[in-house]
Amino acid sequence: MVERGRGNLPAEFTSMIGRAAEVAEGLRALTRTRLLTVTGPGGVGKSRVGVRIARHARRRFPGGIWYAELSAVTGEPALTARVAAAIGRPQARTAEGIAAALRERRALVVLDTCEHLTGPVARLAAVMLRRAPEVKIVVTGRQPLDLAGQRLLYVRPLAEADAVTLFAERAAAVDPDFSLSGGTRAAVAEICRRLDGLPLAIELAAACLRSLTAPELRERLRDRWPLLAAGTTSALPRQRDLRAMVEWSHALCGAEQRALWAALSVVGGGFERRTAEAIGVEAGLPRVRVAAVLGDLVAGSVVLREPMPGGAGYRLLLPYRQVGLELLEAGARRRLTARYGAATAAPVSTPDDGREAGDVVLSPRELQVARLITEGLTNLEIAGRLVISKRTVDAHVRNILAKGHLTSRTHVAAWVTSMGDFSRLIGISPDAGGRVRDEL
Repeated sequence: MVERGRGNLPAEFTSMIGRAAEVAEGLRALTRTRLLTVTGPGGVGKSRVGVRIARHARRRFPGGIWYAELSAVTGEPALTARVAAAIGRPQARTAEGIAAALRERRALVVLDTCEHLTGPVARLAAVMLRRAPEVKIVVTGRQPLDLAGQRLLYVRPLAEADAVTLFAERAAAVDPDFSLSGGTRAAVAEICRRLDGLPLAIELAAACLRSLTAPELRERLRDRWPLLAAGTTSALPRQRDLRAMVEWSHALCGAEQRALWAALSVVGGGFERRTAEAIGVEAGLPRVRVAAVLGDLVAGSVVLREPMPGGAGYRLLLPYRQVGLELLEAGARRRLTARYGAATAAPVSTPDDGREAGDVVLSPRELQVARLITEGLTNLEIAGRLVISKRTVDAHVRNILAKGHLTSRTHVAAWVTSMGDFSRLIGISPDAGGRVRDEL
C-alpha cells in the first residue's frame, strides 16, 4: 500500500516511538546536504526513521518522494531496474537514464536497506546527484556509503522509557487486557534491558504475549535469548526473527571481521580498544590489522562505539554477541572467556597528563576537519571552508586517522557521528567545547 499523491512512499501501519530527535536531526540535515545516510545496527529502526524523515519533508519536494526497498536486490542491473520502477520510469534502466528522468524535478529518493549494495548504490547516487541537481537522496543501511557529500544520521537503541512504551503499545495490540501494572512494569523494563532497547526485538517479544505473561517471558529471557519470530508474513524476511537479522550482518562481513566478531563475543559488557586489540591478536589476527578490522565492524554497525566509565569504548548488542558465541570454536571460546570474559566497562588507568587512556584527543582544528569529513567534504573543499592549505588539511586527516586507529574517511565519519560528547574528543571542558562548536 502506498500513499496517494506524488511518489510511492509506503504507508505506516504502527506508531513510531522515541525517534522524534532523530527525525528532527534528519530534517535539519536535509537542508544542508543532498545525501543523507541513516545508519545503525540491525533492528534499530533505520527504515522507519528514513521513511518518517521523508514523510515530514514532502512539502519540500514537489517533484515527489520515491521509495525503493532494496533488501532482495542483488547486483547493479537489478538495482537500477528497481529504482527505475520505483520512480515510475521502468524504461530508464541505467543510472544516467534515472538521472535524466529526474533532472527537472525537485524530488527526494529513498533507497532503503543498502548495506549489501554500498558500491553500486554509491555509484548510482553519484550519477543522480551530479546529473539531477534538484534531487536529494536518503539512504538507509548498516554502514555508510564511501561517497563525498554524504551526511550521517546514526540511530541507536531506544532509551529504556521509550522501549517500555513501545513494548506496552505492541503488547496491547495482541492482548487487549495488557496493562503496565506495578509487577508487570518491572518485568517489561527488565525485558527491554535484556533486549538492549532494539525496537525489532521488543516488537517480536511483545508478540509473545499472545501465549505468555510478561513475567513468564522475562524468565525465559534470563536463560537465553529466544528465537523471537514475527507472527505475520507481512514482515520482510530479514525482520521475521532475530537470527535472520543478525545473520544478514554476518553474511556481509569478511573472514577477518567474522573472526574478530566471534572473539569479541566472549566479553559480557563494554570493552576498551586495548582489550579488543588483545583479543583480536589472540584470535589469530595480525596485530597491525586488528584496529582496521574493528573499524570495519563499527562502520558496519556490528560493534557499537559508546562512552564508558573509563573513556570511549565498544559494545556488542546481545543478539550479535549470542550469534558470535555460537560460531566461536569451543576451545577458543573457553580460552578467551577465561581470559577476557570479565573485561567489562571498568574504569581504566589515567596517565600523568590527566587524560583517560580510552580517550582519543583531537585538537580543535582536527575536530573541525573531522566534522567536515562527516559532512562529506573533500580535503580541497575543507581547505576552502577553513581558509587553510590543502596540504595542512591532508596532515590533519592523517593525524585523525592515526589517533582514531581508523583506515578511511568513511570510518572517520562513522566514528565522529557515534561520539555524542565532542568535548571528550578534544580534551577540554564542556564550556570550552561549546565555544569551539560555535565557531564551526
